[in-house]
Amino acid sequence: MRVTKVTKIYRPMRRFGNLLKDIFAPEKSNHFWIRVKETAVSKERKEHHIAAVIELLDNRIKIEN
Repeated sequence: MRVTKVTKIYRPMRRFGNLLKDIFAPEKSNHFWIRVKETAVSKERKEHHIAAVIELLDNRIKIEN
């Protein structure tokens, strides 16, 4: 495949387009998105947030047989 400047521009835009499709059409996507707080009041709250995210991921991700 010959790489040109146009190809280098389209690849990041394709990834961005896939991101938009995943966000606005979740029923057709194999991905999902979560919002996580970036700040915590204490180390205990930080650990609580991390545990909650791990629990969400554990419940959401399915194993294919």
